[in-house]
Amino acid sequence: MMTNPRERNQRMKSLFANVNPEDLAKPATPSASDADKRRVGSAAVKSMDRAFVSIEEENKRLHDQLMSSESIIEIDPNRVVPSFVNDRLDVEGDRSFQAFVEGIRDTGQKLPILVRPLPAKPGHYQAAYGHRRLRACQILKRPVKAIVRELTDEELVVSQGIENSERLNLSFIEQALFALALKERGYSRETISDALGRKEGQRLAYISILTNTAAMVPADLIRQIGPASSIGRPKWEKLGSLIEGGKLSAEQRKAVDGVIRSSAWDERDSDQRFVLVFDTLDRSVKREPDITEVAVAGGNVIVAKRSGTTTQIAIPDNRIPGLSAWLLMRLPELVDEFQSTQREDSEME
Repeated sequence: MMTNPRERNQRMKSLFANVNPEDLAKPATPSASDADKRRVGSAAVKSMDRAFVSIEEENKRLHDQLMSSESIIEIDPNRVVPSFVNDRLDVEGDRSFQAFVEGIRDTGQKLPILVRPLPAKPGHYQAAYGHRRLRACQILKRPVKAIVRELTDEELVVSQGIENSERLNLSFIEQALFALALKERGYSRETISDALGRKEGQRLAYISILTNTAAMVPADLIRQIGPASSIGRPKWEKLGSLIEGGKLSAEQRKAVDGVIRSSAWDERDSDQRFVLVFDTLDRSVKREPDITEVAVAGGNVIVAKRSGTTTQIAIPDNRIPGLSAWLLMRLPELVDEFQSTQREDSEME
């Protein structure tokens, strides 16, 4: 045993004689197994962090859905009324609709409809879009899957139009009727354009084309024809040009009603029905004019020619001088008298 301090110092020096003091100052290098353990521990912590973040994100998403009423629920389809603006013509008359119903019967409703609550009727709703799905569920007597969302009238029609333009394009005349209905309710062209998903640069001018064309043809006649998906703007405008002031004359109405009551009408699809109506009205315009002769003033004759939607009156100025000028001067007064008589007759009915 060494008890002498000098001997102990010499012994310690001999033990560390070959050791570099700088190496002792460096931090210890971990072994491979230690490094692996730390990597495993770090990965586990990161995985747990990600799991917690994922849970937090999912909770936030569910919370946002609940707060915004975006969750999908099942409701009685008979408690849902259609949108206040119709955007589809004769849904059940569409030959593809029956197949659509059978598809939902076999595989169920895959996409929800969008509805808004009706404040005046608790538990009742109004559809923004998904009217075909709604009608199919009514026919099948099964609940309809729906997203319930608070919507203003403007938000409803915009959602309605955009969903239709993205999923199943409206025909030209369906777009036109939809645009005209919104215009008559006081919506701006910008809002109507948004509802139809029109792009910048063509939106406002196109809305005017739609509304003007729809106004040329009676709405009841359009609904009788149907969507006519392959009939575009030029043909609808040409049909409108055959109709004076957007209203069928008595003669035109009689001719069209005859076509609609015929067996050929039931056998035709919507595009073919358009052709039947167009040909009927076109023939009435092109036919030979009716000529009526009116004897006046001691055997003089005034001739009236009716052709299509116009009447021409020919006065023999050389035999009844001044009559034409007198009639033109009195014409505003005569028109007022005629309209007054019409109003009185309608009030008596």
